[in-house]
Amino acid sequence: MDRILPVSYVRAHLPSLVADLGRKKRGRVIITRNGRPSAVLVSPEEIETLEILADKRLMLSLLRAEEEERAGRLVEHEAVFR
Repeated sequence: MDRILPVSYVRAHLPSLVADLGRKKRGRVIITRNGRPSAVLVSPEEIETLEILADKRLMLSLLRAEEEERAGRLVEHEAVFR
C-alpha cells in the first residue's frame, strides 16, 4: 500500500520508513512538498519490478515463455545441456 507523507515527516522518520519498506518488500512512500507529490521512496524489489515492466523486449520474452508453457512446448533442462 502506498503511503503519502510530507517531506518534513520523511526527513524525521527516514530510518524507520526505509526499514519498513525493507521488511514489506513492496510498497511506496510518496513524498509531498507543499502538498504536491515530489518524490517516491521504493524498495529495491519494487524498482526491479518497475524496470522489468519497462523493458519491452524482456516483457515480450516472458509473455512468449508463458505462452509456450501453456501450450506444453517445454524442454527439460537436461536436454538443453546435452
